[in-house]
Amino acid sequence: MAGILILGAGAMGAALTVPAAENNNEVGLWFTEYDLGIYEALRRGEPHPRIRVRLPSSVRLYRPEEFDEAVEAADLLILAVSSQGVYPVSRMLSRAMSGRDVPVAVVSKGIELVEGEPMTMAEVVAKYSGTRRVVYVSGPSLAAELAARRPTFTVYSSEDRVYAEGFREVMETSYYRISVSDDVLGASLSAALKNPYAIAYGIIDGMEGGGYNNLKAALVAHILGEMAGIVERLGGRRETVYGLSGIGDVYVTMMGGRNSMFGRLIGSGLTVGEALREMERRGVGVVEGYRNSETLIRYLEARGLGRGDAPILYTVYEILHKGAPKEVLIKTLTSLKS
Repeated sequence: MAGILILGAGAMGAALTVPAAENNNEVGLWFTEYDLGIYEALRRGEPHPRIRVRLPSSVRLYRPEEFDEAVEAADLLILAVSSQGVYPVSRMLSRAMSGRDVPVAVVSKGIELVEGEPMTMAEVVAKYSGTRRVVYVSGPSLAAELAARRPTFTVYSSEDRVYAEGFREVMETSYYRISVSDDVLGASLSAALKNPYAIAYGIIDGMEGGGYNNLKAALVAHILGEMAGIVERLGGRRETVYGLSGIGDVYVTMMGGRNSMFGRLIGSGLTVGEALREMERRGVGVVEGYRNSETLIRYLEARGLGRGDAPILYTVYEILHKGAPKEVLIKTLTSLKS
């Protein structure tokens, strides 16, 4: 049994309370200022508004101003805020831990610009939180299915596998299955890349009423090759892309994630701005791939990679941020070698 604090009460943070609590851990859930509507709903005994599940009654709920108190009671931390929140919350952790080297598992996915430098989520936490014990969580994990106790397979990665094993010991259940890896970079990049690639899939899927099945199949193959090339050139392992952290997460995001939903809206004829407003209206949360299509480009270029290394990613970026028509994605795909 351990004291586990989950930072961020969005869909995934809330879902993780279910396996954590079932293992008889003392589980806390801290709410950011953006989560207060969710906090009030849970205090009234209602289901979580995003995953439609009532959280275990043993979970202690912490308001934003109770951050220090929550951290002080924790043996293990799980960081599940949005990618934009990882840097400020890491700085808060550095102060609140006061020299305690508490292991932190990072669920957030993406690349963020921090003090002008594009960084993965694991890199941000390692640099700014004050802990050396960083674990990165990746793999196909839709929050609503996990909260409903449907079988979910994930990967916990750490440069020192002992820390990942520690989280597996207290978090794994019969339905929440955890494997361990030491390829933190490969897992982090796969997790960030899959969101813009899922937008690409959604765009094609939304065009012509979904009549591009041949092209979608080819797109998946090209995406995996592009991801593997990027990961390998930046120091990760190709096999990570062809496992749960890569193909597994890409598949589930394409089939049921908000990034592919956003892409389908664009493919069906909405402008990027209209699609963003429609996603907000549906209340499905942040479209991480929209922002990360830009920050990923910054990350790659800072490390010597360019359009020739990632033509699909660059095309998604150009559609989302440079006003390119959605049809250029087809042109990019048909120009690639088979």
